Amino acid sequence: MFCPKCGKEISDDSRFCEACGTPVEQPAQAQQPVEAQQPVQTPSPVPQPAAAAPAPAAEGSGSGILAHLKTIGISAKVALILALVAFFMPFVTISCTYGEKEEELASYSGIDMITMDSYDASDLESAYSSAAEDEEYGGKFNPWITGAFVLGIVSLVLVLQKKKTLPAVLNFVSALLVILTGSVFESFYGLEDLEYIECSMQGGYYLCLLMFLAAGVLQLLYDRNVPPEPAGTAPAPPPAQIPLQTPPEEQQNQQQQ
Repeated sequence: MFCPKCGKEISDDSRFCEACGTPVEQPAQAQQPVEAQQPVQTPSPVPQPAAAAPAPAAEGSGSGILAHLKTIGISAKVALILALVAFFMPFVTISCTYGEKEEELASYSGIDMITMDSYDASDLESAYSSAAEDEEYGGKFNPWITGAFVLGIVSLVLVLQKKKTLPAVLNFVSALLVILTGSVFESFYGLEDLEYIECSMQGGYYLCLLMFLAAGVLQLLYDRNVPPEPAGTAPAPPPAQIPLQTPPEEQQNQQQQ
């Protein structure tokens, strides 16, 4: 190190010049190079799979109506089948009362009214004096009960095809036709003009009516709560075919040939 005033060489640790006494400032200690600190690499977050959209409540799980949705759908089908079976049971009984005695004359099912089975009241003229000679009662095609039976079958077919809303409507219409059948039975078959003749509705009639109503309510409840079917996904396009490239050597050979 040299004196800044006189220029004489002095030792590096001297504070004053030995020749002229000029104070000498010590050079600042060279800062040791700080080792380059490598930045701490924060691990990149692992991409998490996107949360799937909440799936609609599955049948038989959850709470409320959805918990019993499958049972409701099955019950609607069973009620509709029972309504159709009830057509083969007695719908109405025709009886005659005189004095304290009552005699059952005929019993009709829904199918009997559809197939136009007849009741010949003229055979009872000698006993009851109420029927005209050679006049038959019954045997007329009944459009009301026939319509109820046909609509019940159509509704069952639509239910099996997983159609919505329409089966429930058909069940309610069938129930109304069954009610109409019972309310106009005597007048439709002309039995109200026969003295001492009474008609009473039987278990098949009430079972058919009740099952049509139950099927309509259950089917409507099922249709309003059943989850929509997922939309079909478009088929994936076929993979693109990459044309094979002929090596240059083979191209040259082909050209030479």
